[in-house]
Amino acid sequence: MIKQKDVTNFWEEEVCGTRFSNKKNLKKYFQEIAYNRYKAEPYIKEFAFCDSKDFINKKILEIGVGAGTDFIEFLKRDAVCYGIDATDSAIQKTNNNILTSLKNKNYKLEYLAKANAEKLPFKDNTFDMIYSHGVLHHAKNTMICISEAYRVLKPGGKFKIMVYSNFSATGLMLWLLHGLGKGKPFLSQEKIIFKYLESPGTKCYSKKELVKILEGFGLEKLIIKKFASSGDLLLMPRSKKYKNSLLYSFIQFLYPRLIVKRLQSILGLSITITAYKPEII
Repeated sequence: MIKQKDVTNFWEEEVCGTRFSNKKNLKKYFQEIAYNRYKAEPYIKEFAFCDSKDFINKKILEIGVGAGTDFIEFLKRDAVCYGIDATDSAIQKTNNNILTSLKNKNYKLEYLAKANAEKLPFKDNTFDMIYSHGVLHHAKNTMICISEAYRVLKPGGKFKIMVYSNFSATGLMLWLLHGLGKGKPFLSQEKIIFKYLESPGTKCYSKKELVKILEGFGLEKLIIKKFASSGDLLLMPRSKKYKNSLLYSFIQFLYPRLIVKRLQSILGLSITITAYKPEII
């Protein structure tokens, strides 16, 4: 039985994305995190900010701010920003990022606090856009989080999320280690990801499942795409577990990144979804 406390504790220890830098200077630290994030996963900028002309004075909620890398970009684009995260560490990182990175003090920050995505502290029909990248699949009750997001999204509002795919290069690598490597060749990527990828209880989905789920909540005009993550491309800095592994170094050197990148619509771990809450007729 996965407990939300175990998931939260995992991310308290390492805020998502911070492995991209170990700089001591805060300004250089956050700059390096942002640079490496968007270099390793260039699709994020297009997905998150392609319609940035529409952000001015629009209310945007980010669920799971992490180190604040994307949140900063929404602030820069003159959106009215609200951010939540399940961890104190992420809120502190994001606050530091804002104070360090934004020279213009006229940014529109309305709310930034630790909060539960299963019970959002906002009124119905509040936001023009809700954004969540790589977060909702870690929640214990993902469906409740989506229901809450739908509740606080305005009619006609945009819902943008990234969740993990149930078939990917990352899943294949984990299957080789924990499936085939342990004499369990029929163990599914879904079960392996649930147990071994990032925080305990991580979920993954097929495109068909996501369509069924989101349309079931009433969302419409879905746009779904798959992209290679930094994990698929072995571009994420190593965790402590593999830091001194010669085998990992060998694999990383020989890894066929160009092939995985070219086949990212099949092998990508990241599924992006853009959907809309219906207008009131």
